[in-house]
Amino acid sequence: MPAAGALALVHRSIFMSIIGGVWCSGHAFKYTRPPTLGNLDLEVRQPREANCTTDTQVINQLLDAEVYNKQQIPKSSGVLIKVEFWIQQIISVSELTNDFELDMYINELWDDPNLSFKHLNSCKDTMTMSQACLRKIWTPNSCFVNSKIATIHDSPSESVFLTLFSNGSVWVNYRVRVKGPCNMNLAKFPMDEQTCSLIYESFNYNIDQVRMQWNSASRTPVNVLGTIQLPDFDLKLIEPKLVMVQYPAGNWDELVVTFTFRRRYVWYFLQCFVPTYLTIFISWVAFSLGANAIPARTMLGVNALLAMIFQFGSIMRSLPRVSYIKAIDVWILVSMTFIFLSLMELAIVGHYLKQEDASSDKGISKAKVCRSEMIDRYAKLFFPAGYSIFNILYWYYYVWSE
Repeated sequence: MPAAGALALVHRSIFMSIIGGVWCSGHAFKYTRPPTLGNLDLEVRQPREANCTTDTQVINQLLDAEVYNKQQIPKSSGVLIKVEFWIQQIISVSELTNDFELDMYINELWDDPNLSFKHLNSCKDTMTMSQACLRKIWTPNSCFVNSKIATIHDSPSESVFLTLFSNGSVWVNYRVRVKGPCNMNLAKFPMDEQTCSLIYESFNYNIDQVRMQWNSASRTPVNVLGTIQLPDFDLKLIEPKLVMVQYPAGNWDELVVTFTFRRRYVWYFLQCFVPTYLTIFISWVAFSLGANAIPARTMLGVNALLAMIFQFGSIMRSLPRVSYIKAIDVWILVSMTFIFLSLMELAIVGHYLKQEDASSDKGISKAKVCRSEMIDRYAKLFFPAGYSIFNILYWYYYVWSE
């Protein structure tokens, strides 16, 4: 038994030495430089001292009111703010209200030498803090200056992520819902493309104090986290750019993101264009009913015209009122014109039919004056030809010309 106990003690000591070595290799080192957004390159590790300073002690020393002033700009020469957007979801694009709504993450990265804690021998190289600490440090007070609504998600608490690095770098991440304006141009509706934009800038500081720029460490400063699926649109392009705008108080850097959406017009093709084709084709059936079928041809033409008017009204109710002609207006109005012309052709046929009946009563040969049938024969040729030419021009201008 003593030999067995000694052997067990040796095994236990070997196991504890292995565990201790793993712990030392995994936790007794720190990074000397924080990772930057878009680039996770790290420097060589350095051993950490055992008697390190805890996070609470570091925060209390950094944010002491007698030492740190959040109203003071960290650098007298100005602060550079690196910004990166992560698009989580685009919720909707509305023609009626001329806006779009999306959920996104806003990343801001800047250097604040007053928050450097290398000299404090912290137990951690980075510290993640709550939103309460964010209110105690200097921030650039950035905002979307053209947004209709911009709110931070609170599910259940505010979605704010704050990280301090030992060299004084600050990384803030917000999860927000933004409703921004769209420059709606419905001239080519429903084969149109719409652009919506967001403008992000520091609300309080001009370029003498704060410079804004897209994060150069990332290949794309505006990233889409997943697949964007909208019922009416496809996201075609996201274009970020940096512009300088002059205000009475000075010049400001503005980060502009332009979203280009291409409309899916398959629904409109099935609900508008296909029924219009069928209505037009039905109106042409009247040309084959004969000149004497005036009541049947009249009912067919009038019903086709009423169907077009009803269809046009139902589509217009879902669109905003604009003072210019849309592509859908051209399609419906020209199609209604063809149906109206078929009714005019019927009136001309009826007029000549009365003359032919009067001539036959007087004993004049009907074969010499049968103009009504001749008009129907020409209508069978010219109506489809004219509508085909209109279709070629219409689709070429609104779709194929792009």
